[in-house]
Amino acid sequence: MTTKASAPGKVILLGEHAAVYGNPVLVATVDLKCHVSVRKLEEKKIFVESKSEDLNFKISLEYPKIPKIKKEKRELSLVLEAIERIPEFLEEKESGWEINIFSEIPIASGLGSSASLASALVLAMSKELGYELKKKEIANLAWKIEHIIHGKSSGVDPFAVTFGGIMRYKRGDFQRVKVEKYPEITIGNTGIISDTGKVVTKVMELKEKYPKFFDLYLKAMVEIIDYGQKFLEEGNLEKFGEIMNINHGLLSSIGVSSPELDKLVWTAREAGSLGAKLCGAGQGGIMIALGDVSKEIWKAGGKVIKTKISEEGFRIEL
Repeated sequence: MTTKASAPGKVILLGEHAAVYGNPVLVATVDLKCHVSVRKLEEKKIFVESKSEDLNFKISLEYPKIPKIKKEKRELSLVLEAIERIPEFLEEKESGWEINIFSEIPIASGLGSSASLASALVLAMSKELGYELKKKEIANLAWKIEHIIHGKSSGVDPFAVTFGGIMRYKRGDFQRVKVEKYPEITIGNTGIISDTGKVVTKVMELKEKYPKFFDLYLKAMVEIIDYGQKFLEEGNLEKFGEIMNINHGLLSSIGVSSPELDKLVWTAREAGSLGAKLCGAGQGGIMIALGDVSKEIWKAGGKVIKTKISEEGFRIEL
């Protein structure tokens, strides 16, 4: 038997780098997806193949080699972590696996590629083993698996891609944000690989160096989320865009923007976008703007990722 599953990508609308410290964050899923196909094998061998544009490889190995391969091949570490953790969580014995991956989500860009893969793997592998896990169980297990990539993670990405839509998330709990009509967005990619773990560590070092400033920063970010949620629910995109702009300024103040991100953000604003900000870890990766400013982003040297906010979370594919 083969089990197929998919999970969407995500964008942080407001609040990145504060969520790690227990702050709320506004997050939305997008219609880019990671697809996985898994099959349990009788022999204890592992076959993994990815045909994604950003992640193309094929490998076969046995269980004793997993720790060594996880250290040597970072692109395989999340999949191998899933292979170890999922049967362990379900109290199942080791078994062989054939896993195929195809993802539309650019890696290391801020679109939640690792969470999407982790969530899809948990759903597919648990189903293949005969289990019907609750969504929150899957999100929490994907969160644990994702730790191997990001170190300290707030859990926002795995929860977002599991449940879908727009949510206000805080440390494993969330509430739906009721929006009558999802805003149109443009995603601009700098093309610079963003290492979430390293960026998060640098922000932690800044927090330790200036604790009083950072306390005020975190309080300000709560206000950002409160205002943003209110304006989204009211459908007031002009004011929501202003909050996005303020959020970008605050993120710049803690050093997670970059000249390339700032260029795309200001290009979007000058082209008429009501709001634009970096999106995700920063120091590379992507930015997000309200409205369609695709042509201007291309002209400014950014790559446009065509997508839109989506209601759907993960699912079993027939």
